[in-house]
Amino acid sequence: MFDIRGAIGLSRSSKIIVLALIALAAATQLPEARCWNAPAHYALVQSLADGSPSIDRHLNQSGDIAYVDGHYYAAKSPGLATFSLPLYLAYRFAGVVPKEPATKYGPPGAHLATRRAIWMVNLVSVAAFFALLLLMRSVADSRFPGTGTPVAVMLGLGTMLLPFATQYFSHILSTTFAFAAFVLLSKRRKSSRLAPLVAGALAGLAVFTEMPLFIVGVGLGVYAIIDRPRLGRALSYGGGFLAGLVPLALYNTWAFHSPLNSGYSYTVKKLGASGHEVVGTNGQGFFGFTYPHLGTAFDLLFSHRGLFVLAPLTLIGLLALPSLARRGYRREALLVGGLALALLAYDSAYFLPFGGDSPGPRFLIPLLPFLSLPIAAFLRGGMIAKLVTIAAAIISAFWMTAATVAQPLIAPRISPDVWIDRISSGRQLSPSILGVGLTAELAFFLPILAALSIMASSAWWRFASGRSSRQRTNAGTD
Repeated sequence: MFDIRGAIGLSRSSKIIVLALIALAAATQLPEARCWNAPAHYALVQSLADGSPSIDRHLNQSGDIAYVDGHYYAAKSPGLATFSLPLYLAYRFAGVVPKEPATKYGPPGAHLATRRAIWMVNLVSVAAFFALLLLMRSVADSRFPGTGTPVAVMLGLGTMLLPFATQYFSHILSTTFAFAAFVLLSKRRKSSRLAPLVAGALAGLAVFTEMPLFIVGVGLGVYAIIDRPRLGRALSYGGGFLAGLVPLALYNTWAFHSPLNSGYSYTVKKLGASGHEVVGTNGQGFFGFTYPHLGTAFDLLFSHRGLFVLAPLTLIGLLALPSLARRGYRREALLVGGLALALLAYDSAYFLPFGGDSPGPRFLIPLLPFLSLPIAAFLRGGMIAKLVTIAAAIISAFWMTAATVAQPLIAPRISPDVWIDRISSGRQLSPSILGVGLTAELAFFLPILAALSIMASSAWWRFASGRSSRQRTNAGTD
């Protein structure tokens, strides 16, 4: 029988356009250059382009550095820089890379040339963000048809995925690799025997891009074999995982003469006049980790920058895990719940749990796309469940879009209300590729409004067409 809802609803191409518009909005924003994180990644990109792991020639880029045997290195996992390198080389070949101002040590400040240079390579993060939106849509639709696009839009606009897609941090790319591994492992239909191998390699590349993703990689390994405990499947995933770690081992050997050495062991705590006056930022415990602190965990979730406070949609996702399990996805519910506990324990054990200046607990970002399934399950509940989810998504999107256009990287002591103050006053807004002020805000919000308009028009036509169809049916009966 002809399905009017399928005909009137969003087509597959329209769904992709909606998600592409969300990614386009993120692409309009210039990354912040005053932080130490993004410039450190960029300095490593430049150094790799020069054929060296050392950033001696690019010290002006960042204070987030390591000092080993008389040389400076970016205190970052090398994955983001490595995957950005082809794009940077193309820019350099075309002669379009902006020149940064020369300073001795520390981040170069808010120089527009630096922000534009980092924005150019940050398109890798934007592309990963778009891929992540598509993956979330695919996973949600595969279990709960019709929920994929709304869930992807909610998580894309209402979590830290949005502001960090505009910043040249490693979170988005590493999370995309890890979630892609989950997508491969979670396919219900008979999949290729290579799926566990490829999934393992993707999980390994996630660690290459951001080392704490090792937690997610282990969780995915357990998930891969718990339902189908086959030795071959376990070995395939494990072999792929080790293969994905090979680039990290090669880089560490190149830079630090051992596959087990890391720049995190030699991070500079105080630059001083020499650029390495005090070394040992992560000297406390094991690379800065001690043991989980209950008070810190509470702050990560419920403080003024807490995950649940600024993005209550994430709380809905975790509360919906029983609903996901009842609908036949107990293994997935256990994975998401386990990852939430493991990542929270890891983060609360770190000496810098919020990761410095941030719009929230950024080390919990790998959990966010995994919430797509429980949120989709909750949307399949009654009207109250739908209304609660939509309300939480609106509040979350309010805070995350405000953060994105008003410089999201705020210090721990600063209230998120500062984003509202900046927007209302029109000062200290994030510049876009089109400039600052109203133009910058329009460049960001217009693609989002266009995406929401496409979704709203589809919902209206589905409702109106369904009502007209019922009226015609009733008239024919009369």
